[in-house]
Amino acid sequence: MKAQPEAKLYLIFHSIHNVMLAEELLLEADIPIEMVPVPREISSDCGMSLTCSTTDLENVKTCLKKATFTTPFKIYNLQKTVAITDLCGGGGIGNSSANP
Repeated sequence: MKAQPEAKLYLIFHSIHNVMLAEELLLEADIPIEMVPVPREISSDCGMSLTCSTTDLENVKTCLKKATFTTPFKIYNLQKTVAITDLCGGGGIGNSSANP
């Protein structure tokens, strides 16, 4: 089975309120996102983050500039190697590395 890289952006906020505000704004702008736990490669703290495709980076930045967040947020590019069957919901995740 061949592996194919899947690049994702992770938006990390310091409060769940900011995560929810960003989620609302991005969904209103029709930017596909998903709320997920913060990956261990980024932080060992508990918390939620938003993830989206790397191709949406400029749209995400433009959209979130319109909001006033209570604290700064960070955007990480986390490259994961995912087996092709994972794209359909089966199999396991391979190697990963964080690029802050």
